[in-house]
Amino acid sequence: MRARRAIPIALATLLVVAGWRVAPLTARLDAAPQAAIQTPEQFLGFRVGTDNKLVRWDKIVEYMKMVAGASPRVNFRELGKSTNGVPFIVLEISAPETLQNLDHFKALERKLYFQGGAPTAAERDEIFRTGKAVVIVTCSIHATEIGATQMSVELVHRLATDQSPEVKKILDNVIFLLVPSLNPDGQIMVTDWFNETLGTPYAGTSTPWLYHPYVGHDNNRDMYMFTQKESQLTAKLIWHDWFPAVWLDEHQMGSNGARIFVMPATDPINPNVDPLIYRWNGILGQSQAAALEAAGKTGIIYNSTYTNFWEGAMAWAGWWHNEVGLLTEMASVRIAMPIDQQKARLGVVAPGAEGGGRGGGFGRDPNQPVPAPRDVMPRTEYPQPWLGGHWTLRDIVDYELIATMGLLNTTADRRETLLRHIYDVNARTVEPGRIDDVAAIVIPVAGQHDPREAVHLVERLRMGGVEVSRAGAAFETGGKSYPAGTFVVPMSQVFARYAKDMLEKQTYPEVRRTPDSPPEPPYDVTAWSLGMLLGVDTVFLKDPVPAAAVLAPVGDPVAVPAGRVTGNGPRFVFPYTGPDTAIAINRLLKDGAEVAFEGGAGGAARVAVSGVARARLEALATELDLDVTAGPATRGAAAGARVRAPRIAMYQPWGGGNMDEGWTRWVLEQYGFTLTSIHNADVKAGKLGDKFDVVILADQSPRAIVNGQTGAWIKPEYRGGIGDDGLEALKAFVAGGGTLVTLGQASDLAIEQWPIPVRDIKAKLSRDEHFAPGTIVNVQVDDSQPIGYGVAAGTYGFYNNSPFFELVEGFSSDAVKVIARYPNSGIVASGWLKGEDLMAGRAAVVSIDLMPGRLVLFGLRPQHRAQTHATFPLLFNALYTSTMK
Repeated sequence: MRARRAIPIALATLLVVAGWRVAPLTARLDAAPQAAIQTPEQFLGFRVGTDNKLVRWDKIVEYMKMVAGASPRVNFRELGKSTNGVPFIVLEISAPETLQNLDHFKALERKLYFQGGAPTAAERDEIFRTGKAVVIVTCSIHATEIGATQMSVELVHRLATDQSPEVKKILDNVIFLLVPSLNPDGQIMVTDWFNETLGTPYAGTSTPWLYHPYVGHDNNRDMYMFTQKESQLTAKLIWHDWFPAVWLDEHQMGSNGARIFVMPATDPINPNVDPLIYRWNGILGQSQAAALEAAGKTGIIYNSTYTNFWEGAMAWAGWWHNEVGLLTEMASVRIAMPIDQQKARLGVVAPGAEGGGRGGGFGRDPNQPVPAPRDVMPRTEYPQPWLGGHWTLRDIVDYELIATMGLLNTTADRRETLLRHIYDVNARTVEPGRIDDVAAIVIPVAGQHDPREAVHLVERLRMGGVEVSRAGAAFETGGKSYPAGTFVVPMSQVFARYAKDMLEKQTYPEVRRTPDSPPEPPYDVTAWSLGMLLGVDTVFLKDPVPAAAVLAPVGDPVAVPAGRVTGNGPRFVFPYTGPDTAIAINRLLKDGAEVAFEGGAGGAARVAVSGVARARLEALATELDLDVTAGPATRGAAAGARVRAPRIAMYQPWGGGNMDEGWTRWVLEQYGFTLTSIHNADVKAGKLGDKFDVVILADQSPRAIVNGQTGAWIKPEYRGGIGDDGLEALKAFVAGGGTLVTLGQASDLAIEQWPIPVRDIKAKLSRDEHFAPGTIVNVQVDDSQPIGYGVAAGTYGFYNNSPFFELVEGFSSDAVKVIARYPNSGIVASGWLKGEDLMAGRAAVVSIDLMPGRLVLFGLRPQHRAQTHATFPLLFNALYTSTMK
């Protein structure tokens, strides 16, 4: 026993001399306690991946805590709470000596990413010699894609207990960060629904509601606006706490084609990404493929479906942060129920076979067999096609275990080369003029339509790890003068690529497979210019900001100048500019104040308030940067068009929920509106006007609103839509003076059901004629109209294949107003759009006064994914005007 203890004691002495903190000897003996750790099967009572068995999130957290408490290789950390208040966790896994000196290795990784400045030559060499490759794996952001979260339990047990040379090599060379679920709320919803319906005709179906409290499947579209708690916690982990060099995000896809997609993805690439990142993307993705092939697995594809251009999806965002972002997409089962796919022959397409890609597997009739795969031709990116057969949750777990271990193995093998190359990319990025000769990006505060949005823009950039400074003095550069308080984003920083990509105009490259073939349309969103979405002008500088600017780093939170109240009197007036004004309006309405809107020349709308104490206005002015003027009372309570707190109903369909409804609900809640979710039975019951001033229909086709889902596999209480009774109830609501607000495709319901002089042009156009998967467009707003208050006359909106309108002959009693339209030319502000000329001069938002009721049709969704701050007030005003007198 003495001889066995001598080596660790000697090693401990050396580590102390080297300046490392060493844990007590008993905590560092690695082999002995491993046998005491229960296997997942022992802990759970079943093998992970067993047909029709799921591990719920609380049990996963419990198991991870147990392993971390018993193993010196695993740290458990709760990063915060999810939207619904459950633990959002990360496991830090590495060799015991590494975990006992984690701050030291974290400091090396931060230096690798030039945090606090570039590393010295000595620091750089120490990183290469002793630093670890930091790898993060995030699992199951989409809650029905549940396999990766299940797999994580076995993965942690293996890394905590396995004594093999392979695992020892990984632990010695890698710090592995594992986030078992990016959506624990959804994991609980899906698990509970699956267990509730198991053994019934409804087993294996999706939840009737969104599997995230607000955003459902759209949560991976939030990695630059950071609206949701889960996105914020992830960003803090990877761009403020740890700076991983490799980030793998594990998803699932449809069940009809390939078994797994691995990187690299397909063209086009984004020019703001360093080419070496794309090379490593291929190296590590192909190492996963090789591990799977070596294990005898089939159906492994790359260079398919998913493109290299877009910022939106989770690990994709790592590319612009000089991280090797990776994606895997596993073929799905029916949550945990196995599927059987008809067989195909190699190279022979069977009649009725289905293609590969994302489609299939979700929402289909569970009683129908899966047709044979169509993609059965071997080729470079798909050497062993999947030919159909039995497919289970355990298969998903096995594939993901192999792929994840393959990634960790290769990263461990190539630790030093990876660190050297990441250093090279980071060093190149901070070189002056390296990023398209841009020295800095200026975000002025003065002169913006809503200066508060400039602050929000900086907050989003800071969340993404971008360093932002603020000028302490006025300065001049590029022939322009900028006052003190101007924000500056220097390009001599490690995340300059991300800042540039976030703030510039996107130009989608043309992709043709051959010179004579037509250009391929984009897979997904083509524009995310953050300044445009927030209505903030930015300036790209070729020349450095002079020292006279006295730049100082922006703190957290971003300091903003406080507003104030000037003048005397019981009546208060402040400008209506931008969405934050709604926060003040809603709080004042809840306080019982009398609030009115006042129009002004050139769209200079104001909010007039009376019946409230000056101290209340002073508090709001300080918090929300309001410039409030107090004055004498006018005739009546307040001049202008009086509004009260609108009583809002939001239609919430079943059938998996509606993401646009969820995003809209989130936006309204954040800005202080109170709303009630109503379902089919509530609409059918009628008498909506007794409870509500306004009803919102989120983006959904008329057929889906009226009919809903009617399949026999849908539980009876969730079948159908509002039906004819619901339509009549909506008509009665409007006839009684209510306001119906329709978003996106829901506008077609109003066009179909009311005799209004509006036609949806988009409805008749084919994809070949007009197509826009996600584009930022120029919009002209009539800011003299109350619905246009608070919005710049020329602004930006986000467009993705939603309706646009023309006015036709109507009844003389119709009072139709175009609130927003597309310009006659130059519609695209950022991104890609086919058939731009067909939108020229067309209406984007229309209000129809039916006296006494009103319809407000938003072809352009002003609240899209909670990202389009510039157009939020259009929706807010449609709600306010439902009460306007």
